[in-house]
Amino acid sequence: MGITIQNIADLAKVSKGTVSRVINGAPGVGAETRKRILKLIEELDYQPNASAQGLASRRSYNIGVIIPHTGSYSMSTTYWPTLLTAITEKAASQDYNVLLSTARSEEDVDSAYRSILKGKRVDGLIVGAEQFGEKQLAKLLLKDFPFVMVGKSTAFSHYYVDVDNVGGARRMTEYLISLGHRKITMLAGPEILPSVQSRVRGFQEAMTKAQLDPGRVIYTTYQAEDAEKTALQILREDPPTALFVAAADLVLGALEAARKLKIRIPEQLALVTFDDHPFYPYLSPSITAVKQPIHELGRAAVEMLFALMAKKPVEKKEILPVEIIVRGSSQPGDAMK
Repeated sequence: MGITIQNIADLAKVSKGTVSRVINGAPGVGAETRKRILKLIEELDYQPNASAQGLASRRSYNIGVIIPHTGSYSMSTTYWPTLLTAITEKAASQDYNVLLSTARSEEDVDSAYRSILKGKRVDGLIVGAEQFGEKQLAKLLLKDFPFVMVGKSTAFSHYYVDVDNVGGARRMTEYLISLGHRKITMLAGPEILPSVQSRVRGFQEAMTKAQLDPGRVIYTTYQAEDAEKTALQILREDPPTALFVAAADLVLGALEAARKLKIRIPEQLALVTFDDHPFYPYLSPSITAVKQPIHELGRAAVEMLFALMAKKPVEKKEILPVEIIVRGSSQPGDAMK
């Protein structure tokens, strides 16, 4: 079932007859009301003719993947390419293709949805939950697309797969505490993102349980220069004995800040991160990390989506465990004294 005249009428808060008059160019509708209805029709790509509706009901054998970031940023990370590889492989095993849509800019995330929702080019969607809001939800529900989120939305409940962000951050913080660290600071990503909020929560739970300061959290963007600037501020103004960098995107900035201040890792500062990376074992020192099962996450998202597309019963969420990988960048807090 696609978009109907009744859907348009409900959203515009008018009668079906008013919508019909606008579609047919009939008189009797005010200019502002007509403008509002036409805008909804365009945004939702409403197809009023029967042939178009019939075409939309056919299977395309495509699934869409919406990444709520620019292509240049997404493909420069380890997370999104790994996730996309797993999704593509799993979809191909079921004779499905994958259409990828990314945002034109970080400020225009909605563009990623507009480009892929034109017509009926996909049978279902996998959506990055970061920056996913009620506007995008309304579009997907009205388009009648089965969809699965990667990551949890804080605004509403829907089918999603995710990793144990809270538990992973809690365990890593407990690990640092077990080494003797008492001044631990978390360098976190943008505060608005649900994954960041979850990792901060895990950190604060462990700190509170150990009767340590849970407020030692500093937020920054995922840009390397911002990460470096924020890390420099932390290490100059109130230097911790351990720095928990809560995303792989922030690690290089933190390492560069420590290098500029001539702070030795791990002798003067233990450094750990949430997110592993293939080059971490080869750095000097190698980086202790929370490892996410990204490949398994992608496969789980496709399996959940195919179940929804087949109208099979499925659990609304699947949370995958993470792993702590201990390497050379962390050591007992006693060495800092």
